[in-house]
Amino acid sequence: MKKITNVFVLLFVVAILTACTPPDDIIITDREEYIEANATQINMWCADFEEWQNQLNIKQRMDFNDIKDDGLQLTQTFIQQNDLDDRLRSARETGSTPDIYMISIGNLYKEVKNGYAADISSLFTTWDDLIPSAIEGVTYNHKQYGYPICLEPSSLLFYRKDLLEEYGNTLVPPKTWDEFLELCSTIKANLKKANKKGCYPFDVPKGVDCAWGTWGTQYAASNGLAITEDWSSSRLLTDGKEGYLALGNLWEQLFLNNYVPLSSGPYNEYINDLALGKLVMCMAGSWSVSEIINTYADLKDKIGVAPMPTFDGNQNKTTATNGGWVYVISEASAHKNEAADVLKFLVAGDDTTRVEEYYKKAYYSKSSPRKSVQDKIEESLKTQNEVPTEWVQTINSVTKNACLEPIYNWDISIEIELYLEKCAMGDGVEDSLIKADKAIKEIISRTNMANTNPRR
Repeated sequence: MKKITNVFVLLFVVAILTACTPPDDIIITDREEYIEANATQINMWCADFEEWQNQLNIKQRMDFNDIKDDGLQLTQTFIQQNDLDDRLRSARETGSTPDIYMISIGNLYKEVKNGYAADISSLFTTWDDLIPSAIEGVTYNHKQYGYPICLEPSSLLFYRKDLLEEYGNTLVPPKTWDEFLELCSTIKANLKKANKKGCYPFDVPKGVDCAWGTWGTQYAASNGLAITEDWSSSRLLTDGKEGYLALGNLWEQLFLNNYVPLSSGPYNEYINDLALGKLVMCMAGSWSVSEIINTYADLKDKIGVAPMPTFDGNQNKTTATNGGWVYVISEASAHKNEAADVLKFLVAGDDTTRVEEYYKKAYYSKSSPRKSVQDKIEESLKTQNEVPTEWVQTINSVTKNACLEPIYNWDISIEIELYLEKCAMGDGVEDSLIKADKAIKEIISRTNMANTNPRR
C-alpha cells in the first residue's frame, strides 16, 4: 500500500536517493503525497526549467504516486541544463544512472551512439500519433530511443504592431527579405526623424547563438543546410551557393545599414528588448510567447508573430528548426518496462490529459509532437483568451514545416556563424563563402564524417 506523507518528507527522501534537491526557485506546497511501501523506485532526472514547468513536473510526479498498489514510486532530481552531461557521466561511472532522464532532441544521437539510450520501440503504442519530424528526431536505424516531450520552432518573427505602424507605415511585415530590407530602411528613417534613440528596426542572433539560431533561415534560403545529407561534402559552392550568397548579402545589408544593433544579449532574451521598445521587430524562438504572457501581458495585443521572411516570399516551407526535449530510458536501467509505465502516464499513453495540461501551462509557446494533442489544442483555443489564437496557429504551422536540428559536427555550424559575421563586417560575401566552404570540407575530412549520417 502507498501511505500518505507530507511532500517535505518526500523531498528529503528524494535528496537521499539522488543526492540532489530541487532548484531553489521551486516553491514546494504542502500537498500530501503517497509513498508505497516496498515499491520499485523509478528515478527520473528532470532538466531545471522555468518555475512553472518545474512545479508542473512535481505535480505530475505526485499525481503518479497517488496511484495506489501499482508497485511503483517515482522520484525526481532537478539538474541545471548545463550540468546535465557532467552529472550523467558521473552517474555512469558510479553505477547510479537514473531510469529516465530528459535530453534535448539535438543531443539524443550522442546517447544512442554511445549506447546509453535504450531501444524503446516496443514499449509504446502511440508512435503513429507523432508528427513526422518528431518521430524522425527519436529514430535511429529504424528504432526509437526517446519519447518527445515538446517541440519549439527556433525562429519566428515577433514584431510590435504599434511601432511597426508608427515607424514602418504598415501593420504587417512583408514576406520577402527584399521588401523587409526596404521596410527596415523606412523604419530607420522615421526613427531618426522622430529623434527616437536606442531603438532598432530588427535584431538577429549573434555569436554562438547565430550558429544554431539561423539553421531554419539557412534551410529556407538554400533548401538545405551547410553540408549534403550524407555528410560527404559542403553545399556552399554547389547547390546551396545561391542561397548562402543571398543570406550573406542579407547579413551585410542588415549590419552595414545599422538596421540591427552590433551587439545584443542572449538570443533567448531578445523578446525583452522588443517589449521594452528597443526593437520594432526581432527574430526569436517560440518560447518567447510564455515570457510575453508572464511578464508583458499588457502588451500582448500590440505584438504580432509571423513566420520568418524568405527570399522567394513562400513562408509555407521550412523556416525554422524544431528544437525540443525527449524522455530517455537508460540502457542501464533494470526497470525499463516500469519506466515506460511512468512515461505512458506522463506523455506517451492514450490518455493525453497531462500532456494538454503542459501546453496550457506553457501558454501554447511550444508545439505538441502528437497529432491528437495538436487537434485538442486547436479546440481549446476557442475557449481561452490568454494567448492570441494567431500566435498559436503560427507556431503550429511553422512547427509542421520545420526541419530537425542538425546532428553533424558543431564546428560546421560555427563556420557558418563566422561566415555571416564576416559578411556583417563587410569582408566580402563571396570571398567569405569560399573560405567557409574550405573550412567545412576540412572538418568533414578530419573527422571522417562522409556517409555517416545515422538518419539516412
